[in-house]
Amino acid sequence: MLEIFSNFCAYTLIPFLTGSNHAPEVYISDGFYLNWRQMKRSMLKAKTYVKGICLDIGAGKAPYKRYLEGACENYIITDSEKTHSHMFKDSHANFVVAEATALPFEDASMDTVVLTQVLEHVFEYEKAMHEAMRVLKPKGVMLLSVPFMYQAHATPYDFHRFSEYGLRTLLQKHGLEVLEWHYQGYLGTTLFCIINGFIWEKLACVRFLRNTVLLPFVLSLFTCNNLLGLLLDGIPAKHFSPNFFVIARK
Repeated sequence: MLEIFSNFCAYTLIPFLTGSNHAPEVYISDGFYLNWRQMKRSMLKAKTYVKGICLDIGAGKAPYKRYLEGACENYIITDSEKTHSHMFKDSHANFVVAEATALPFEDASMDTVVLTQVLEHVFEYEKAMHEAMRVLKPKGVMLLSVPFMYQAHATPYDFHRFSEYGLRTLLQKHGLEVLEWHYQGYLGTTLFCIINGFIWEKLACVRFLRNTVLLPFVLSLFTCNNLLGLLLDGIPAKHFSPNFFVIARK
């Protein structure tokens, strides 16, 4: 009975209270609210660049489809079968089973490529970039995001972090022209998302208590931390950005 109640809290109550099942439309009580907020803002701005056939590589539950598909003729979702089953076990999204390093599409067949929060999970990330560029049409647009200062996630499939200068060099190497560069938050987002993640992870040792008795206190703390993060982000500090989002053209 306790296990049933614990699972109800974990898979029904907590998503209801945090909005996590509707990411990036999460509530301020969610531990990663600040990160999701930034990604939502970037995607809404990127929508004006999206057109034609859009390929979302390593999409998981395809959380950004709701923002972009209206601007596309066709929205194609791909993901690795192994990674998808590990990270998105409850996903019912239709997707093409494909590794980011071996896409089953013809050269120059896509008008838009979405590659968000993927390269850190691909050990051969240069090969993944080459594949994304191969299927992208000349003058096609790529929406790309990568983490810089961010906790280990989706372990053990977490291999890389990218500084601004490393990412700019990577884009230049693959012949991409940067149209927009977004610092997705500053010290506030970096600091408090890591703190929230640390709290949630360390309380996993008392998972039942975390998901029941302690839950109101934890979510209240996340809400306070997120408000503080929003205030601190009012001070621009690009060297403390947790994530970079780029709109680029081939």
